[in-house]
Amino acid sequence: MKSLVKCDIYKLKKSRYFWICLIISVLLAAATVFLLDFTYKLAGENMEAQIEQQQAAMEESGLSVSAEGIPTNYDNLSTSAQLMTFFAGNTTLIMAVLISLFVGSEFNQGTIKNIASRNYSRSSIYLSKLIVGILASILYTLLFVLTAALIASVLWGFGDVSSDFWIHTLQRGALELLLGAAYASLFVMFSILIRQNGGSLAVNICFLEFTSLILSLAEMAAGKLLGHSVSLAQYLPDMNMSILAQNPDQGDLLRALAVGICFLVLPAFIGIWSFNKRDIK
Repeated sequence: MKSLVKCDIYKLKKSRYFWICLIISVLLAAATVFLLDFTYKLAGENMEAQIEQQQAAMEESGLSVSAEGIPTNYDNLSTSAQLMTFFAGNTTLIMAVLISLFVGSEFNQGTIKNIASRNYSRSSIYLSKLIVGILASILYTLLFVLTAALIASVLWGFGDVSSDFWIHTLQRGALELLLGAAYASLFVMFSILIRQNGGSLAVNICFLEFTSLILSLAEMAAGKLLGHSVSLAQYLPDMNMSILAQNPDQGDLLRALAVGICFLVLPAFIGIWSFNKRDIK
């Protein structure tokens, strides 16, 4: 198992797409901060009114949203206030691409068939891909956060923090990394099920981009029919990432933990079961 993980790490590091995705992650982190800075400068004193209007419009449509923790003007921007939003950045999209290419190319090139012909169990092969995918997710997320935090500190300063700031930040940051690992588990599962980098890339991106949209539309429809709001999207990893970036209470933290574990473990079981049952061509 250890040798499989080392081999997969080596292959990933030697691939060109790994470094391309890494560079894109750094550029996206910088662009996120500069875009946020530009948006607040452009909006000026109207930012608070715009936030309230958008929140009211979404709640009227049946979506349960909160603007708590969002800075209302440029002077309120600081690295400490925005640090958790950097965890919930664009890393998951990059990981969808990276894992699809990494796992899918193993099938396209026949590499995984050669590995399976040796004295390695299919479960070990799958878990190796999953572990490497999770490690890559952690690396990309931390790099994104570090890059964004450094640039934000130059533009806005770090800001004043309370005595328990770092404890809460580490707690929520760990949950963000868990939810990122859950997405990595989903991406590995879909890649193993589809076995082509092109097909798995399309499915992973569609799942990432459209699942929340579909559930949000279902919430709106249920709200109109039942006359009260129904929260479905809060059980998705990306929604919990967004909630953690605000001011979550203990219930939000526990739900994020449960969602992260479920989306990490269940896709792994499904992927391992499928990989053991199907022939490798």
